[in-house]
Amino acid sequence: MQHDTGRKRILVTSALPYANGDIHLGHLLEAVQTDIFVRYNKLRGHDVIYVCADDTHGTPVELSALRQGISPEELVETARKNHIRDYSGYDISFDIFYTTNSEENRHYAELIYENLLKKDLVVEKEINQYYCENDKRFLPDRFIIGTCPRCKSEKQYGDVCEVCGVTYNPTELIEPKCGLCSKPPVLRSTKNIYVELAKRESFLREYIGKPGVLQDDMKNFVKSWIDDGLKEWCISRDGPYFGFRIPGTENKYFYVWMDAPIGYLSSTDRWCKDNGGDVMDYWEKGSPAEIVHFIGKDIVYFHALFWPVMLDSSDFAVPSSIKIHGFLNIQGEKMSKSRGTFILAKEYLEKVNHPQASEFLRFYYGSKLSLTSADLDLNKDELMSRVNTTLINNIGNLHHRAMIFCERYFENELPAVAWDKEIALQIEAAASEISAWYEASEFKLVVEKVHSLGSVGNKYFQDNKPWELMKTDKMAAASVIVTCVNLIKALAVFLKPIVPKISASVEKQLSASFGWDDYRFNLSGCKTGTVEKLVAPLESAHLDELFTAQTVAACADQKDKKERDQDGLIDISAFTAVDLRVGTVLTAKNVEKSSKLLCLSVDFGSEKRQIVAGIAQSYKGDDLIGQQVVAVFNLKPAALFGLVSEGMLLAAKDKSGVLTLVGPKATVSLGAKVA
Repeated sequence: MQHDTGRKRILVTSALPYANGDIHLGHLLEAVQTDIFVRYNKLRGHDVIYVCADDTHGTPVELSALRQGISPEELVETARKNHIRDYSGYDISFDIFYTTNSEENRHYAELIYENLLKKDLVVEKEINQYYCENDKRFLPDRFIIGTCPRCKSEKQYGDVCEVCGVTYNPTELIEPKCGLCSKPPVLRSTKNIYVELAKRESFLREYIGKPGVLQDDMKNFVKSWIDDGLKEWCISRDGPYFGFRIPGTENKYFYVWMDAPIGYLSSTDRWCKDNGGDVMDYWEKGSPAEIVHFIGKDIVYFHALFWPVMLDSSDFAVPSSIKIHGFLNIQGEKMSKSRGTFILAKEYLEKVNHPQASEFLRFYYGSKLSLTSADLDLNKDELMSRVNTTLINNIGNLHHRAMIFCERYFENELPAVAWDKEIALQIEAAASEISAWYEASEFKLVVEKVHSLGSVGNKYFQDNKPWELMKTDKMAAASVIVTCVNLIKALAVFLKPIVPKISASVEKQLSASFGWDDYRFNLSGCKTGTVEKLVAPLESAHLDELFTAQTVAACADQKDKKERDQDGLIDISAFTAVDLRVGTVLTAKNVEKSSKLLCLSVDFGSEKRQIVAGIAQSYKGDDLIGQQVVAVFNLKPAALFGLVSEGMLLAAKDKSGVLTLVGPKATVSLGAKVA
């Protein structure tokens, strides 16, 4: 597999953390994912800058500052220092970590707004908005709490459901309450400023359809939002509001989601000013530079729809790629303060009593990360298993055996002999695979390949028995050790983006600083340095303070409760909570690499949805087209084989395992509810 060796210019970003709390392990998942990608590309010699900033504006910051008796500016500056501290504890290699509360951000927010006006994309509308009579203020979306109108999940915000991902207007929320005082708000008339996204529909369809912009499991998800009709996007908020006042208004401010993504642009500008660069080398429309965003699946709507329209309407470059990851769970459960599963980044470092704690978490994340929006789980037993299996017993073992042998028999100097050409060729072939996986953000495949190469090295060392060869053929024993040390060097190169400190230990021992091409075998007749263990085992005692018995038990109890609830009888309320609707199958195709799954497009009248169903062994795709089916309509979307499934078909299974889809006997209207 050949890759372009030309030097690229790449701008890489992580989503901006909100300046109203410390960094938690969910933030860190994304930061590590981005950092691995950045470090790999820098290792290849590309011109890469990694920018991030604190997202500072909005009512939550203002109110938090009031409660603490400080100014919002003081609060966000303290948050920024804390965030930099937390990220640095895990070697996140930002080139700049800036703030959206900057003059650069104000400049670009006003510039983009001016261009939206010029392109006739801005309209002012008088609307009814929730107002809290107790707190004497209009309520922003995030200060309205209620029940999702689609999936009926409780305690959701006024703009987006974090359970099913649907977006809506605050007035669509069921039983809304003020997020400050919990009292029901009232509707009052006010004017707001909107961007008419529908006018840029053709641009957005073309943009998200370009190869590489969105991963497969999210492309249809975003397309469905366009198919449903693009809503006008409100970009203003009534004062009091911590943020930038909109030019030409008296008491209107840019909504935080207007100026937050602009932080990518303004942070690049600040970095360029400080380093003699030109911001337009990255952001000018038509620039050959790549812009790569890493974000969570909860903010896809803003990054895939709003942000590209803002940029393109101002003749800035749009992102080349938006890489989307899932949420982080702890011990199989959502992060929760009440259950003790909400873990801060600083807390992990304080409680995991191991000098390589940060490297182990980086490795664990890397071993699970691929380009999918599926959720990831941080599990105590799995963390120990993955670290000890690969870093300790595999790579660490090979490193220690080979280096101790070199110290004992060759006085820490590699003999000037040839290495095993077959092993060298295996590394050469693996480098192409690993490079492709790094570029595709399939880091778990990188780790799996490195583990297999470590196993090759350990088997090679054991099979050739250099300790016995020393008695009969010292040159042959020397060749074995030269081969193993070169293999260790290659593994350190391959792992350098994921565990930079562990790789740095190998660099120190070999008096080198590895670039990507140093994976090639080239060590012979050189010093190897003092032998130190590359990694120390991770034991349960190291993690006990973090994963307390109470936390583990709480997660287990939650799981048991779910299982008991599934086994017991239900009442009518449980049945009515399941939204069953009739739809017609438009298309049905086999899922690649799966013998059981079909990917269906189902029309429910109000919208079309993608459903992945395990019915391929009972139905052929072509036979289903035009057939009416019943589906669970309010099921949380899930990723299967890289595809997002937005519902579940009902089917009956006989004793032989054959499935029969459930559907109406006579044709009924699309979207009809099953009652």
